[in-house]
Amino acid sequence: MAELEAAIERLERAVARLEAAHGVDGRSGEVDYLRLREIAARVDQALARIGRILGEGG
Repeated sequence: MAELEAAIERLERAVARLEAAHGVDGRSGEVDYLRLREIAARVDQALARIGRILGEGG
């Protein structure tokens, strides 16, 4: 269960980075869609992994 808690914490940090980004690159003022898509994909993967772990335990 500690591994699941650690995964959830990492997921929460990734979501916080997404929220903090506001979709704008501070240097150029442009939207960094590629970086936001990368973070979103990692969040999706983390959610899928958590779902698999929970499915194995239930």
